[in-house]
Amino acid sequence: MKFNCLLLAITCLFISKVNAQINVCWKLISVKNYYSLGIQYNGSLWGWGKNDKRQLGDGSDQNKSLPTEVDVSKKWKLVYSGYNHTLGIKNDGSIWGWGLNDNGQLGNGTNFTKIYPVQIDNSKWKSVSTGEFHSLAIKENGTLWAWGSNEEGQLGDGTTEDKNRPVKIGNAKWKFITAGFNYSMGIQEDGTLWGWGNNEDGQLGTDKFKYSTIPVRIGYSKWKYITSGFDFTLGIQADGSLWAWGYNEFGQLGDKSNRDKDFPVRIGNSKWKMVSAGEYHSLGIQEDGTLWGWGKNTNGQVGDGTQINKNAPVLLDNSKWKTVSAGFEHSIGIHEDGSLWGWGRNDYGELGFGIEFSRNIPTQISTCQ
Repeated sequence: MKFNCLLLAITCLFISKVNAQINVCWKLISVKNYYSLGIQYNGSLWGWGKNDKRQLGDGSDQNKSLPTEVDVSKKWKLVYSGYNHTLGIKNDGSIWGWGLNDNGQLGNGTNFTKIYPVQIDNSKWKSVSTGEFHSLAIKENGTLWAWGSNEEGQLGDGTTEDKNRPVKIGNAKWKFITAGFNYSMGIQEDGTLWGWGNNEDGQLGTDKFKYSTIPVRIGYSKWKYITSGFDFTLGIQADGSLWAWGYNEFGQLGDKSNRDKDFPVRIGNSKWKMVSAGEYHSLGIQEDGTLWGWGKNTNGQVGDGTQINKNAPVLLDNSKWKTVSAGFEHSIGIHEDGSLWGWGRNDYGELGFGIEFSRNIPTQISTCQ
């Protein structure tokens, strides 16, 4: 009897600690290669899922099936998960990196893996994006910088040589960037769209070349949002219309076909607030706050209750959503009320439920109190 009571007390203590961690409001989420990172409204940074390359930044190489606090400073405003490395920006504008660094993708002047966040330089930064083995970032003055792997010219500096420190890319002012598998795209302050790096599947939005080592303007439209998947791209124009191009075997472009596209094609007639391109699936939030998904769905990552691929956007939930992020085969979203939700593959604990079972519909990870 004494043993049972003691066991019950320990169990209750564990549950209360878990609840204390997860009953919080979330501000931002970023997921990619079977791991997830998020920032709460108090500025704390959390990670969970796969951690074999120290990409969670908690000092270990153990996978985490529950959100684990990465840094106790509670000063984070932005985080971006890559394939095996992570970058973040603190409230003071400083940029930090951790995880795999074989190609210099952390940008700290070395090629050694970092198990904790390390500061990259002393500049002030406003945005960042991570690809497979390369990184992009915009300083507060609007200039674009790149580092890491450059085999396909994805850094945009006119060479194919890797860089382990940030290098400036031209003199233009930028407002949005996205680093894909081995390509890059960005939107300049005037709304023009640019692409560079690998283009074998049309992921840059043109058929004029197979790769480019410098940014090349794509079309003449004005854009406000861009996101890159494995070898495909989604973008939102200034009028809120959604466009897609590149690799499309699983219907991830959402144009009701499975054919690759070398040029941007419009997806439906709705107005969109944001979209996220995963490995081979896509998620988006329309201007009315509703949540949509499409593309590869073998692990329920689209979130429509099936495991059948979808080549056009399907409504997942008609309530209001704040943001969503598509990973390799899992998805994480933040509801308008600040609660955290997950669905798709969960082999490494990347959904953050504490148990490693997949979900094929959005399932609540935490409430917001």
